[in-house]
Amino acid sequence: MPNLIMTKLKDQDHEKTVKAKILTFLNKLTDDDSLPGLNIERMNEPLDPRVRTGRVDIHLRAVLYRLEPLGGERTYVYAGTWPHDIAIERARTRKLQINPVNGIAQIIEAEPEAGSTRVAAADPLPIAPAATLHSSYLADLSYFPTDLTTEFGFPEELSQAAFHAGTEDELLDLAGGLENEWQASVLLGMAMHQAISVIKESLAIEDTPPQAEEPEDASDRPGEDDQRLVEALKHPAAQMQFTVIEGEEELERVIDGGDFGAWRVFLHPEQRRYATRHYNGPFRLTGGAGTGKTVVLLHRAKKLSADETDRRVILTTYTRALAENLRRDLERLDPEVGLASGLGEPGVLVRGVDQLAAAVREAAGMEFGSAALTVLGASVESRGSVIGNDHGWEAAVDDSGAELPPALRSKNFLSVEYLQVVLPNRIVTTDQYFAIRRPGRGIPLDRMKRAEVWKVVEQYRKNARIANTLSYAEVAAVGAAWLEGSSTTSRRHFGDHILIDEAQDLTAAHWQLLRAIVAPGPDDMFIADDAHQRIYGQPIVLSRLGIAVVGRSRRLTLNYRTTEQNLRYALGLLVGGAFVDSEDSEVGVSGYRSSRSGPVPELVATSSNTEQYTKVAERVTAWLDEGVSGETIAILTTSNNASKDIHDALDHHGIESTVLTSAKQSGSRPVILTMYTSKGMEFSRVVLFDISDGAFPSPWALKGVAPEDRADVLLRERSLLYVAASRARDELVITWSGQASELLNQQ
Repeated sequence: MPNLIMTKLKDQDHEKTVKAKILTFLNKLTDDDSLPGLNIERMNEPLDPRVRTGRVDIHLRAVLYRLEPLGGERTYVYAGTWPHDIAIERARTRKLQINPVNGIAQIIEAEPEAGSTRVAAADPLPIAPAATLHSSYLADLSYFPTDLTTEFGFPEELSQAAFHAGTEDELLDLAGGLENEWQASVLLGMAMHQAISVIKESLAIEDTPPQAEEPEDASDRPGEDDQRLVEALKHPAAQMQFTVIEGEEELERVIDGGDFGAWRVFLHPEQRRYATRHYNGPFRLTGGAGTGKTVVLLHRAKKLSADETDRRVILTTYTRALAENLRRDLERLDPEVGLASGLGEPGVLVRGVDQLAAAVREAAGMEFGSAALTVLGASVESRGSVIGNDHGWEAAVDDSGAELPPALRSKNFLSVEYLQVVLPNRIVTTDQYFAIRRPGRGIPLDRMKRAEVWKVVEQYRKNARIANTLSYAEVAAVGAAWLEGSSTTSRRHFGDHILIDEAQDLTAAHWQLLRAIVAPGPDDMFIADDAHQRIYGQPIVLSRLGIAVVGRSRRLTLNYRTTEQNLRYALGLLVGGAFVDSEDSEVGVSGYRSSRSGPVPELVATSSNTEQYTKVAERVTAWLDEGVSGETIAILTTSNNASKDIHDALDHHGIESTVLTSAKQSGSRPVILTMYTSKGMEFSRVVLFDISDGAFPSPWALKGVAPEDRADVLLRERSLLYVAASRARDELVITWSGQASELLNQQ
């Protein structure tokens, strides 16, 4: 039975019926490539004697490269399915080879040999006249054409085309049209002003790779050459584009996944490195929306679990809905992955962080109540209701009789003070509160004000004991204390490795819990975060909670989700905000790039809500008429009420849609959901609806907020807008009525 290697190519987004035919063809090929019905044919005068085509149906043919490695099984490299004439031309004019400079397998389009009657498959790339190189974008960045030819093995023509680009956009357009992913990555790295050595390291290119010269006629020693080619297909940079298929189920997942499912098998070498490398302690991976942090987590969870079957791997994130998406995607990545059903069991346990806290509480049993003494100053019932972190503060202010200025009476100030200062420091007395430092808190408190705030805290805890309630943060904080052995003689651990997604939204109590669940050591914590996507809570400095990531922190910059145009727009929404990460460092928005290109986001100003509804309906109708799948179209709103209103408006225009209340894919209709709910999702087309002055930021977001905290609330709202805009892969539309929100920055 032949082996099969799939190739990631552009222009291969086939309809479902065609995908089914391709799947049938490839399954037959790997079962028995001698079947007459496959119609496997050689080409006349091909550039590559290995090339073949096969019959997918009467109109479509597959392009294949047949390898016969020494001592190995026959291997077919599938290079796409095309209409008959295009497939024949691609097969004749393209060659699968090893790059002689860097050893990476690649498909190239070569010029015909002298005297050949064949014509080139495409017009030659534009070449810059020598006199105009002074206007070259790459030359202005102090790169040289030899950097591409000598250091990376670019063909001369492609190098000249790259240096012909006079602007960043022209260079990115060129990169986006390249079929070899590693070449596009080189140009993107240059667009980000990266050093040649940095680009090489990111692609795992050695300075002195084995030479890969091939004989003029590869048929002279086909077995040896094919063996070398099979090895070159395993190069980390080649694996961005080529992947070995293991069985029919994996083949089906790759074909059905298309662009949306490419993350399952095609990884950038940098992503693969972070997914597989060992670390001597906590490691932090940061990067903007769409840079593949979650993909790395999923592949890392799979690898850790596969290395040793008895390992206890925990994969967690901020919400239950996001955790469910992680579990679903992990099963899509590897249907055979061993999933744990409970805390402490071998396998991969996928849970939201508050679910983990609840599981620890359950495991503690009666000891949970006594562990609360060190956190809350009093024992609690081992069971009881759990409430939101901001619930109960108004009643505590009224019942306590504390004399507080308006800024300190707000629910926002009190709940944040409790989460950031009181709970993580396990303060249970007035004296402890007087003595504690309050880094990062915007409102200073003298001794008198602290005394009044503490009255409210004590009343809050008293009211909770009477009602037999705990907040989510309190459950996590007490669970951490129990795990640390504060109430017993030994420390407990329920996991060997913990992987944390959307880490920027966790509270200090969450971090204490997660730190306590796994023992400190190699590969104990893998953290994925992005300060620009913090839409809940406040900034956390991990070192203050005993989690040291200094020196073990890296940043992803290549966007795999959105087009360059959408990416720039989304990043532009962050301009004006001051963002601080979990290492207490400022983070900017520069350095991100996408290899995909598309239309500029469309800004739609309307004079009324009625007109706004009509414009959205027209846009959705146009997309559906173009053949865009309904489930890949999303309308993101500022509230559940707005979601209902736009759903009714679309219904009035004859458009069926589905309102989502949690982060999950549903059915085949366009979906409507809030911007908060869209976190962790992606869509082909996105409408940001009603980003109007007075509607966004939502009035309730700023209600009762102290002047000192207003800036941070607006920062979270700016991040929310960025999260929403970055859900769009291909097209983004923003609508408003009257005046646009000030947070749109009038882009």
